[in-house]
Amino acid sequence: MNFTGRFRVLTLGLLVFAVLISSFVFAGKSLALSWEQVASTGLENKPLNITLVSLVEHNDYLYASVGNMFEGVKIFRSANGTTWTKVSEDGFGDTACFDAVLYVLNDTIYAGTVGLGPSTAKLYQSTSGTTWTQIGSNGLGDAGNEGIVGMTSFNDHLYFGVSNGVTGTEVFRLGDNNALTQVNTDGFDGSSDNSETWALTVFNGEIYAGVGQSAVAGQAEIWKSSNGTDWEKIMDGGFGDNSNQRISAFFTFREQLYAGTLNNATGTEVWRRIADTSWEQVNTDGFGDSGNTWTGDTVAIINGTIYLGTRNDTTGGELFLSTNGETWTQEGSDGFGDVDNYAIYAITFNGRIYLGFSSGDGAEVWRTGEMGTLSLSGELDEGTVGVSYTESFRTENGTSPLAWSVTDGSLPDGISMDDETGALNGTPTRADLFTFTVTVVDSGAPQQLASGEFSIRINDVESEAEVLPETGASYKYLPQFLLF
Repeated sequence: MNFTGRFRVLTLGLLVFAVLISSFVFAGKSLALSWEQVASTGLENKPLNITLVSLVEHNDYLYASVGNMFEGVKIFRSANGTTWTKVSEDGFGDTACFDAVLYVLNDTIYAGTVGLGPSTAKLYQSTSGTTWTQIGSNGLGDAGNEGIVGMTSFNDHLYFGVSNGVTGTEVFRLGDNNALTQVNTDGFDGSSDNSETWALTVFNGEIYAGVGQSAVAGQAEIWKSSNGTDWEKIMDGGFGDNSNQRISAFFTFREQLYAGTLNNATGTEVWRRIADTSWEQVNTDGFGDSGNTWTGDTVAIINGTIYLGTRNDTTGGELFLSTNGETWTQEGSDGFGDVDNYAIYAITFNGRIYLGFSSGDGAEVWRTGEMGTLSLSGELDEGTVGVSYTESFRTENGTSPLAWSVTDGSLPDGISMDDETGALNGTPTRADLFTFTVTVVDSGAPQQLASGEFSIRINDVESEAEVLPETGASYKYLPQFLLF
């Protein structure tokens, strides 16, 4: 199997030991955000810990997978984003497994390994984040399976792609009781040239697979399935460019699907879906620099802004921002001032943006200052039985569209919530004090969630029956014939 691109400069760690950056004021483009470096030299003072492929959050810890060609992949975690502790055995006990992709589903963190040699594709899981259990056999029953590279969840099950240069890429589903099932034909169509499923995503209730070819002139393809087992090809030929060798990333922004490519000839391309068989390019090749050969595996979408990293072996990986998916602005300078910081593969958000640089000096982690997060507020008026009621909530930050729900308690009888706008509408039918919890989830990556407890008092309808006057009360409102 050929992992052309990501790993070809790993040996730089043997040759280059540059002085670490101590100043965060860069030459070139100014920073719109405030950044600080919070980990260097491979997170444990080992320059050969070169690649940083994944950053994920699990149970209040931030996890990073750090690759080492000689000692094997290592998993680190941090409670504060600055102090990192190794929580796995090197290579999970096999030094040939030199890298890994991380994914979190429900309460479990998964690690899929990448290696050189037969049967180095291995899947591990952990609920504690420190004790790891292997699922299935080495290579998942196929010696040609050398790497797990793409992961997503579909119908609440883990799906992952496996690289195989012998018989073609395979896609697996993790079912109940950790049962593993291959859900595609090798290579999707029996072609061994389709060796990689580097990117998987779910869009509009269907799962999409980005398929790559290891040959230099390989052509990327996209396949999709509505049930997770029956696949149809919806794009081939690398969007009409034979140099688009791989779909390196998928992401969804403003309800539209995007795909980034690996292109060593003219630079990475970003394409937006119009329809399954119709796509439009939304960047200039390489963002104007052919050295930007591919987009990072993880694209972060935070408060309405896309954060996308690139690989650039010449001047250093670059970070690009967009608020509309079409106009891109570089954030900071190439490599954040260090040419050896050659790629930004991993980006995540936990009140701050964290990004990982793969570097010839040893992987680094950088983060921004504290940023605004999705918040929810509202002041709900009282209502009256039989009287139409309308109210709404307020949010700050987050990425539209939002999804709303009542996650505890109940709304007043006769009132419902619009799950797209959060508006409350209806006519109350029963008087009482109703207390409930509202949860709103955004469309960012990773998603942000905010919730709050609210109450609405519904009052009885006011009686319109005539009230008899009390003794001694004025009679001016009685009928005239009763006053004489």
